[in-house]
Amino acid sequence: MAENTVRVQTTLLQTAKEHLNRLAKWTQLWPARHSLLRWYIGAQLQISQILEKLQYFFVGLSPVEQCAVKQFRLRALALNLVYIVKGSNASALAPCHHFLTVVEDMQKELSQSGLEPDNFTTLVFRELSLLEEPKPGTVSRILIPILSEAKLGRIPRPNVDIRMSSAVILEPSGQTDTSLKFTAGLIMSVPFEAELRHLIDPSRIRLKIKYPDQRTQIILPRPAHLKPLYFDNTEKDHHIGHNIRLLTSVLLSHQVWSEACNVEINIALAIPEADIGKRKTVTDSTPTLLDLCKPVKVSVAPKPIKKTL
Repeated sequence: MAENTVRVQTTLLQTAKEHLNRLAKWTQLWPARHSLLRWYIGAQLQISQILEKLQYFFVGLSPVEQCAVKQFRLRALALNLVYIVKGSNASALAPCHHFLTVVEDMQKELSQSGLEPDNFTTLVFRELSLLEEPKPGTVSRILIPILSEAKLGRIPRPNVDIRMSSAVILEPSGQTDTSLKFTAGLIMSVPFEAELRHLIDPSRIRLKIKYPDQRTQIILPRPAHLKPLYFDNTEKDHHIGHNIRLLTSVLLSHQVWSEACNVEINIALAIPEADIGKRKTVTDSTPTLLDLCKPVKVSVAPKPIKKTL
């Protein structure tokens, strides 16, 4: 069976959590089991979402802070590997290989930065060095007590240079009551302008268009439509990350609707397939996206084609 993407897995986990919440209201059978599952699923969702934002939403981190985030990621990868080995029928070979690769990279980065690993990472380094053949089952067995006993990582000191990625959509404003009309099946161009600040990698910018029928379209802006966003010299954080002005046109197209409906346009970051989950299927090429701002709503009214004699 083809493996699901992280996006699909997250949706399934969220749905399962909602079903368990409803089930808990209707039955008193196995309340402890329901609570355990709900909390476990909630923890998985939170870890996945927090890790994505820590890795891709913040710029200006010092080597200490970067390593702290990556060691937290290592802990999450270990938890995921144990779950795959002990609680699922999926193959653990690829996740185990990925985990060991991340461990090796973590050792090199800590050594190059002259930093000491936290308690969890130290135990992982020590126990893995004693393994002759690190198979998934063996690695999982040594990780279980480490995950249970390791102390929490030290919180980094406050850093005034850290900035969080953000976006502001200037046009369309979404404040007009007028619906945009066009012939159904054809294309309508909507001017789009936005300011994006403190990005790690501008090539990850995507426009996300969501139609009322839940169909979502992902657009990669042309590089020529991304212009540097200049600041006054009085602004101290203009040099932190990439600051971009996006000037482009969003092309909308749909079949006839019975009435005007809202189309949501948003800016998101496309990130690599997250570590906590399974690999992408061949048939599903939708990237994992992190929204940078709230979507703007544009009222659209596709009209039927006029028939002529």
